[in-house]
Amino acid sequence: MKEWLGEYTVEVAAEQATQTNPLESALTTTKEQLELLYAQQDSVCGYLEKGVYTVEMFTKRNEAIERDIRKLRKTKEELEKKMSEQCHIQNTEADIVPTTQHILDNYDGFTPAEKNELWKKVMEKITVYRAPNGETSLHIYPKLQKKN
Repeated sequence: MKEWLGEYTVEVAAEQATQTNPLESALTTTKEQLELLYAQQDSVCGYLEKGVYTVEMFTKRNEAIERDIRKLRKTKEELEKKMSEQCHIQNTEADIVPTTQHILDNYDGFTPAEKNELWKKVMEKITVYRAPNGETSLHIYPKLQKKN
C-alpha cells in the first residue's frame, strides 16, 4: 500500500500541476455554440417575419439549426456526465488518500478489528493465492486505480 500510495500521490500531483480541465473548456465551448445557434434561430424567425425568407427556406434552415442544437445538447449532457464522474473520483481521492496515509502512519497502534475496518474503507478487495508449492501471493485492489 505504501508503494501504491506514493505512486498515486505523485501522479495526481503531477496531473493537477500540469493540466487545466479539458472537460470544462469543452463544456464552455459547447454552451457558447448553443447560444450562437439559439441566436441564429431567432434571426431565422426574424427573416421569415420580414419576408426575407420564404416559408420553405425558413423550414429548411430551421431544421438544420435544430439538428445542430440537438447534437450540441447531447454533447453537453455527455460532458456534464463526465464532469460529474470526474468530480466523484476527485472527492473519493480526497477521502481515500488521507485515510490510507493515516492507516499507514498509525498501523502499529490499531487493533486488528480497527485495521480491518479502516482497510475496508480504502480497499475494493484483497485476494490471496497459494501455489501448490506453498508460495503465497497477495493481490491488493484499492478503490482508486492507478492513473493511466
